Amino acid sequence: MNSLEIVVLVLNVGMLLWVLVTRSITKKKIGLFCIISIITVIHVILGARWQMIPTYCLPVLTLLYMIYQNRKATRKSKRWKQFLSVGLVLLYSVISFMLPSLLPAFTFAEPTGNEEVGTGVLHLQEGDNELMVQTWYPAEPKNNQQRAAYILDVPEVTASLSTMVGFPDFALRHLGEIRTHAYLDADISTTQTSYPVLLFSHGLGGIRNQNTFQVEELASHGYIVIAIDQPNYAAASVFPDGEIVENQYLNLAGAGASELDTHMDRWASNSKFVLDQLELLNQSERFNNAMDLDRIGVVGHSYGGSTAVYMLLHDDRVKAAINMDGGIFGLDDFPVKLDKPLMLMAADSSLDSESFYQTLDEYSEEEVMEQSGHTKEWHRTNREEIEKRRELLLAAGAESVVFEHTSHISFSDLPLYAPLLLAPKGDPKAVHELINEASLRFLNKQLQ
Repeated sequence: MNSLEIVVLVLNVGMLLWVLVTRSITKKKIGLFCIISIITVIHVILGARWQMIPTYCLPVLTLLYMIYQNRKATRKSKRWKQFLSVGLVLLYSVISFMLPSLLPAFTFAEPTGNEEVGTGVLHLQEGDNELMVQTWYPAEPKNNQQRAAYILDVPEVTASLSTMVGFPDFALRHLGEIRTHAYLDADISTTQTSYPVLLFSHGLGGIRNQNTFQVEELASHGYIVIAIDQPNYAAASVFPDGEIVENQYLNLAGAGASELDTHMDRWASNSKFVLDQLELLNQSERFNNAMDLDRIGVVGHSYGGSTAVYMLLHDDRVKAAINMDGGIFGLDDFPVKLDKPLMLMAADSSLDSESFYQTLDEYSEEEVMEQSGHTKEWHRTNREEIEKRRELLLAAGAESVVFEHTSHISFSDLPLYAPLLLAPKGDPKAVHELINEASLRFLNKQLQ
């Protein structure tokens, strides 16, 4: 909850409790009620969100009780009724507080770099290839230029995201009201003649701006970041003609390594298509030849991180890559020694095989088969294969960074959506800060 929401809630709860415990309807009480109601209405006008609906109802409840109290002024209320009323109000207040706390209107940490940040959405199309991408870059915003909304395509994207995390489709619609630190369609900065370029790839069911905490930080430190919406794999891709392409591969959650291998060609093909478009984009008015196409890196989360590894090993244009908690998929051969820098970030929980096997053993063979469609032996073999692939890259010289008290989604914005539910182990912003520090240390060394 932000400060204004807290003020509105506290004032309304206090007003209702005052009305409950005092009998008389005075001019002072009516005046204060009017002031609090006006403040509540102003909040609704400035930025109403559904999580605050119980709070918005409080002035109505107060008014109804004041009318009832005025009609019964000659009768003394029984004490037990008064206690019951106060108890119900306190319970209602807890509910009013919990909803906006569970799904807060969060803010992103201020980028620490010297550059302002710009962002814009681009539609790339050539032949049968068609992609939506979003860029973040060092910028020179004009006076009073608008800061970009976190999610531009509401409600299409927010509804799909809600489904992905198990919320009702309206639950995350407020994400479209959250403002980022990037200025929409700002001019590119002229502080430097050119900047290194980074491709960012989301994970299965993710969205192009799922790592806003990271891409804004990178742009503020002098990187041009281009994030790809992977059609059919993203939560939703919205094209200029109104076409909406939703995630067609929900079944890949929990899929085995061999099945995930078969999808890499599509992800890599989309990434290569974007790289092919960079020269043309670089000549556009937006970038004004500010891209240094000799310094290109790829960063990705989950399956997007797997794509980053694949691109590093299969495209000479890519000079460095970061895989954030993704497996290694799509490789026919593993290098004995890497000739380009690779960082493998991981959550400690993702590498905890002991807990994985312990949890697996808590279920019967029939239960595992019913829930996953695979046997226990299949899960063990698949886990061993994923571990082996990671070890092969580490042996070839990949750098490993493991973050304590984190989970798979810690490497994205998702924990900010519902910190109490999705980040029970700690402060997601603190984790994001550590991820950004590690990313900049690696990329500055390899590309700056």
